[in-house]
Amino acid sequence: MKAPVKLLSLTVWITVWLLLIGTTLVILGIFNQQLNWDIFSPQVEQILYGIFFSCIVLSAFGVAVTFVLGLKRIVEAVELLQQKGQLEHSLVAPKAQRLTYVGYMMGLFVAFSALVGALELADHRVQIHRSQVFKQIASEQVQKFGQRFSLPLSQFDRTTSTVPGSISEPLKALGSLSFVQNIVLYVPDPQDRSSLWRHSQYQTNANGKPIFERFLAAKEFETAIAQALRGDPKALDALNRQTRLTWYHILIDAQEQPLAVLKIEGNPNENFREYTSEPAYRQN
Repeated sequence: MKAPVKLLSLTVWITVWLLLIGTTLVILGIFNQQLNWDIFSPQVEQILYGIFFSCIVLSAFGVAVTFVLGLKRIVEAVELLQQKGQLEHSLVAPKAQRLTYVGYMMGLFVAFSALVGALELADHRVQIHRSQVFKQIASEQVQKFGQRFSLPLSQFDRTTSTVPGSISEPLKALGSLSFVQNIVLYVPDPQDRSSLWRHSQYQTNANGKPIFERFLAAKEFETAIAQALRGDPKALDALNRQTRLTWYHILIDAQEQPLAVLKIEGNPNENFREYTSEPAYRQN
């Protein structure tokens, strides 16, 4: 094969590989967005973006070079055809069998499927670690604020919907932490065991005063909270063992009787890779 043909073939193959890398990154980006993967850190994502755009630029250059070299080879082939009446054997490409293309497509499909499956498994392990670390730091922070909740809650008049500042202030302090997306305080209703009172940091009346809201415990986690406040925390412990960015913490009084339950929802945008604490709950 002549040198120009070798250069054209090399350029084509390099361009194909660059396009394949770019396509792979696009597919990974789509799955990363749709499945909310947390495999890649922000720094790694920036590097992958750089690689993707570099592949696009180099592929465009490769396509342009291929077009110029291919056009040159076409002109040479036409000149030889006019001179000799036939093309050189090196200029005639053999016909590829239809099964060859099918094999290539199936190979790409299997390769992409295996890659996505492997990354999904890796993301599952990452999510377990994120959940463990979140629950550990949430538990540590609530324990620091535990005493500030216990005394006001033990003296709290549960027949009124007004939230005293001694309860709302530590709740706001916890809610302001970077790893917290939302925090809700649940207290029992002394008049109805099937009902609860709840207060979040954003829950206020028309005058901007923090208030409690009374509701019927119907959802799974609400029923588990009601049971925990009656002294049966098994269902709540089961929820805490799930791989979610949600932590339920039981606040107790001096006699170790349940006073209230804090539900802390983690911030999904928090970078939990920076934490190295051992998990509060180990996943089975």
